[in-house]
Parts: sequence; structure tokens; C-alpha cells
Amino acid sequence: MVARRITTAAGVDFSVEVEGVGAPLVLVAGAGGNRSTWDPVWPQLSSIRRSVRYDLRGCGASTDRTTGAFRHADDLAALLDHLGIERATVAGVSMGGRIALDFALDHPGRIDRLVLISPNVAGWDWSPEWEHHWRQLTTAAHEGMLDRARDLWWRHPLFATARRDPTLAARLRADIAADNCRAWLDADRETPPQQPHVERLAELTVPVLLITGSDDLNDLRVIAEILTAMVADLRRVDLTDTGHLTHWERPADTIHAIVTFLSDTDIRSADSG
Repeated sequence: MVARRITTAAGVDFSVEVEGVGAPLVLVAGAGGNRSTWDPVWPQLSSIRRSVRYDLRGCGASTDRTTGAFRHADDLAALLDHLGIERATVAGVSMGGRIALDFALDHPGRIDRLVLISPNVAGWDWSPEWEHHWRQLTTAAHEGMLDRARDLWWRHPLFATARRDPTLAARLRADIAADNCRAWLDADRETPPQQPHVERLAELTVPVLLITGSDDLNDLRVIAEILTAMVADLRRVDLTDTGHLTHWERPADTIHAIVTFLSDTDIRSADSG
């Protein structure tokens, strides 16, 4: 599928793929920002839905020549406007899960269902260990030591389980080597919500699928427990012996969970009337 270019009113040029027919499903990438993270599940998902995936601003083949503040959730809204999509199911992995949550809370009238894979959440009080690793990454990136930042990301505990599998490890290393580090360089540009979204999770009224790995880092495991406790209409699939990247480590199980969730006609949502 050839990617199309979409330039928003904010002046950001996005690289976007759209494939399939039916109710829209939008896939949001994590910190690397590259839509290729969805490759293991893209063929199956795009065979059942009108599926959209894109490189985050400044990442992959998307360009960003702006210098001001922004919100990824607003970028997503602008992309949907250009595609003529009023409402969609939105799926996000890791930081992309946080963006999906932001979108659901900032633009509640535009969300149909929500799929969260190992998500974080805006306003989370990260552990000292997480803060230490993140500070190392961002410092190296801002000091121009991008290879150092990439190496720190490769060694991050977040990917411990993926590194044990030679095939996944090779792909992860290749993806990180191609990363332009915008997620770290632009982290301070993204405007946080006025009220931390971790305090607003109970406002979510759409059906939510939460997919987690039993061996993910403690911060992410606790976030998942809070989501499970606070979101009224939530289904959780917790995959054993799996880490952060469930869609890489257990693609078949991840696809099955998403397809089952999307095909559940007992869920009252816009795509089912």
C-alpha cells in the first residue's frame, strides 16, 4: 500500500496509510513514532476494517518544521478531518496508547471503541527507575549524542523480553537504529492536559479493550490495574510470559483479542448503530 501525504493546518506533513473497507480503525504508534510497528498485525486488521496508520509528527516519513507546542491527540483529530472520518475505533500501543486515551478524553464525540496495548497515561507519577532511564535518554538526545540515546533505548528494561527472542531482537535493533529520536527531542513540546488524565479515566464511557503482558514493567502493570479499576466498560486480556510489545511477541493472540472485541455485537457503539 502506497502511503499518502496529508498536510494539516498546523503545517505538519504526515505520512499515512489507509487500507480496507468498513468501519474505521486507527492505529497509533508508540515512542518510535513509526507506523511500521503495526506490521505484525496490519494485514489481518486491514482485512476486516478500513484501517489507518500513520507516522507521528516528525517521525518516520512524516515531517514537522514547526517549533511550537502541540498535542498528538489534536494531530490525530486533524488527520481524521482530512480523511473524512467523524468517529473511529482507535488503537494505540505504549505511548500510542496514551495518545489514544488523550484523544478519547479530549474528543469524546469522535471515539467509538478504544484498544490499548501496554499503555501509559498522561499525568502518571513515574517510578524513580523509569525517570532515571528517561532522563538518560533525553539528555543524550538533546546533547546530540543520538547513537548513545538509541543504545540506551535498545537496552531499556522495557524491551527485556523482546531482546530474548533473536528475531524480535534483530527487528527491535533495526527499528531503533532508524529512529530519529523525535520522541525524546520533542517531549517537552507536547502540551500536557490541564487536568492529568490519570485522574479522568472514570470519564471514559466507550468500550475499552486493554491488552497487557504479564512481564511488562511495574509502572505499566500498575497503570493497567488502575485502568481496570476505573473504566466501567473494559475488557482485559493479560498475556502470560509476555512483555511490553504484545503485538510483536504474541501477534496471533493480540489479533484474536482485537478481532473478538471489534466483532462483539453486544457492545453498543456507533459502528453497530
